Amino acid sequence: MEGIVPLSEHRAQIQREVAKKLSAVLDGQKELPIQQLLTFRKREEHRLKIWHRAGGGGREIAGRRSEMVDILLREIFRFAIHKEIQESGNKEMPGLVVSAFGGYGRKELNPFSDVDITFLHEGEKTTPSMEKVVTTCLMALWDLGFKVGHATRSIRGTIEQANNDMMAKTAMLESRWLAGEKKIFEEFRQKFERECVKGQEKSYILFRLENMKELRAKYGASVFMQEPNIKSGCGGLRDYQNLLWTGMFHSGAYNLARLVEEHILHGKERKLLEESHDFLLRVRTEMHYQTGRAADQLTLQLQGKVATALEYPEKNILRRCEAFMRDYYRHTREVHLITTLALGHIREQRGMKTTFLGKLLGRGEKTVDEMEIREGELFPKSRDIFNKDPSRMMRGFQLAQKRQLKFSAELGDLIKRRLKLVDRTFQYDKEIRTVFLDILSRKGEVGRILRLMHDLGFLGKYLPEFAPLTCLVQHEFFHRYTADEHTLRCIEKIDELLFTKDQKLQRYGELFRRIEDPAVLYLAMLLHDTGKAANTRHHEAESALAALKVSRRLQLGTKRLKMLVTLVDAHGEMSGVARSRNIDDPATVEEFAQIIKDPIILDALMVITLADGMGTSDEGWSDWKEQLVWKLYHETRKCLRDSEGFLQERNKRREDLHQQVTESLPAGYREEEEVHLDGMPERYLQAKDAREIAGHIRLFRRFLEQGLAEDGPNLEPIVEWIDHPEAGYSEVLVCGWDRERLLERLSAAFLGAGINVLGADVFTRKDQLILDIFKVSNHRNDPLPSERDRKQFEQRLSELLMAPGSRLVPEPTKPVRLERNVSTTPEDEELPVWVKLNNTAHPACTILEVQAPDRIGLLYHLLRAISHGGISIEAARIATEQKAALDVFYLRTKDGGKIVEKNLQMRLERRLRLASARANSEGKR
Repeated sequence: MEGIVPLSEHRAQIQREVAKKLSAVLDGQKELPIQQLLTFRKREEHRLKIWHRAGGGGREIAGRRSEMVDILLREIFRFAIHKEIQESGNKEMPGLVVSAFGGYGRKELNPFSDVDITFLHEGEKTTPSMEKVVTTCLMALWDLGFKVGHATRSIRGTIEQANNDMMAKTAMLESRWLAGEKKIFEEFRQKFERECVKGQEKSYILFRLENMKELRAKYGASVFMQEPNIKSGCGGLRDYQNLLWTGMFHSGAYNLARLVEEHILHGKERKLLEESHDFLLRVRTEMHYQTGRAADQLTLQLQGKVATALEYPEKNILRRCEAFMRDYYRHTREVHLITTLALGHIREQRGMKTTFLGKLLGRGEKTVDEMEIREGELFPKSRDIFNKDPSRMMRGFQLAQKRQLKFSAELGDLIKRRLKLVDRTFQYDKEIRTVFLDILSRKGEVGRILRLMHDLGFLGKYLPEFAPLTCLVQHEFFHRYTADEHTLRCIEKIDELLFTKDQKLQRYGELFRRIEDPAVLYLAMLLHDTGKAANTRHHEAESALAALKVSRRLQLGTKRLKMLVTLVDAHGEMSGVARSRNIDDPATVEEFAQIIKDPIILDALMVITLADGMGTSDEGWSDWKEQLVWKLYHETRKCLRDSEGFLQERNKRREDLHQQVTESLPAGYREEEEVHLDGMPERYLQAKDAREIAGHIRLFRRFLEQGLAEDGPNLEPIVEWIDHPEAGYSEVLVCGWDRERLLERLSAAFLGAGINVLGADVFTRKDQLILDIFKVSNHRNDPLPSERDRKQFEQRLSELLMAPGSRLVPEPTKPVRLERNVSTTPEDEELPVWVKLNNTAHPACTILEVQAPDRIGLLYHLLRAISHGGISIEAARIATEQKAALDVFYLRTKDGGKIVEKNLQMRLERRLRLASARANSEGKR
């Protein structure tokens, strides 16, 4: 329209006006007016920040920041030249030019990015005048708060540096003239092209490929890192830049448009890359603003702040963070997959096959099913092989699996372009499903192929139930990866069991090797978390429905269908029962056995339980969890084999235990032994050995003797400390009479002494004597609490035991403020707390499970929340794993019944969440 000025011209006009004003400020000055220049920079930075917060694009903002630095640097350079001419008396300066390199050169400056410049000069050596100009420029930039990377070199020295250092060569690729004699810079660019690029294409491309491997080793080979590095991580900014650098050496042009012309990229891929690049630069800008420095690690705590600043609309901080990170992973996944395929095209066009294994596998080039095998890779014989026969896609994956082949970039690209062929007819095709199940039947070789299917978008098209898991963020205690990445890692963990040499995994390997139908096992693992996409409270049921749909589409027989659905529905049952239920109770084992029903399913479930734990994070399978799960496995297997014999064996073990306890005690303890063994709950007798039980009987005698003594403390419990330095904790045994809210008072005493509760088991005898056993460390996480800590605990306990039972136990008077070792949540004020009430798992009690970030004082606050309203704790198991509290309580109402009233359940849940938030505000438990 007439009168409308194009945006680019408008910006250029503004820049000219700004430069003119700045030039006027500098004219006539004997010294640089740093304060005025600093005011200019601050004003421009403020404008950029407002622009960014208003939704400005990442590339646009970074470009405008670079132009602002350009204006400053040109005027500073002009001033320095003018000053030196005046002071030296020379009429003109010898040849000198300042140029932008690296990120500044490509106009990608974030708020705290380095400003990389090089002063190029004629001749081999600098003159004193040149050095003065350089010093004036650098001092001014430093005074203005810039972090400057700089060098002063001749053209010849710069060329030599480029040919000796590939990283320096990369920085020079993106050099821009800023100020000074342009002919010097143009001469440098001509020589750089002629001497540093021409004839060195292959060596540079190989260097870039090797450098990417190094970055993967340092920053992680997965896009879905929990705390990704936005610059150097997989799918980050460096991947995008790496493609441009490689493309320049391949085709001579530093832009994506040329790569489209060269058929390295398609137009749609170019658009996706540009959108992702813009997103990443925008996120990085916000990261710099939030941290006040050049931050590249997108930490968990920073994720929530960035999501809020970028105005993600979700009200809950966790949902907001999940939405932001799903976008982040989606963009970095696109960058990773597209650049990987594009680099593969470049490698193919240049004939750069690199591995000896590939050459070995590719000897005697051959064609199979219209696909050519060359040097260990599969190539399509023509672009229409899938149009002629869509089922060839699935057979291609099968061929890659059986012959240990990789997909060429050309074949991978072709499959991505033919995904529309994977329609309903394809999904229900008999031949295709037979091939797919055959792929899943090859033990130890499944993970690589399923990951390849997923990377190309094929897996979610063939199994649409899996597609919604793509980049689905899981803000749960033990999940380090997105749902799709977690699933694929679980499958890869199963693969590794086939020939594992890890002694810890040998037993699982034996179970895996004897499974006769691995296809159902792998399929169950693939589908086990599909229900999470429905965002329901308990995803297992939704996952089981998805498994049922898939099994019908694949036309699995009745036996296989039953096994698949059971494994998916119960995939978390084994670890859940082992963690939260009394597995020493035969009723618990029998109930679990009724769910599983088949030893074959039990073996498969054990493998899935391991993989699910190890697939969450490297620390996802602890010794504590493994011990419980194996115990449940062995007891369940005995029950499935012979339920009557299972009970008889239990009784026999108890008789043997009685005999061993008798032998461990001196004469005169027989009556106390009978009272103790008859009065303690079954789970105590199953969990403790004869030596421990004998020690506890002696402890009870000490308590009773103390109560009979005239000068004794009477009702105060006995406290005994047992150090286990090799295991990293101390054991605290508390023996005495049960009393109102005793566990709450004990936890308050631990809190007051700054002692960290790692775990606890609470036992009550029939005669109302209690034995509470705690595993503790001090508040600095040293294994053993000091003598001072122990005395403070016992003194505080004495004070708390004197408090009237009708009143709330007073707050601990000793403040404990601790610095966290790691961030476990996106933001501190809103934390993930998982609360579950179960009224079916125990005949007399409601079982309460609580998972929350571990903090000093958490147990105390949870117990206070429970005791409110007259709820009593019959038993408890307290545990800490990976900085998360995993606490289980057996509860009754004041009437002795279960918590069945909905309003009471809701109030209890609300109090527990508030208790966790309160503990969070006071530090780590």
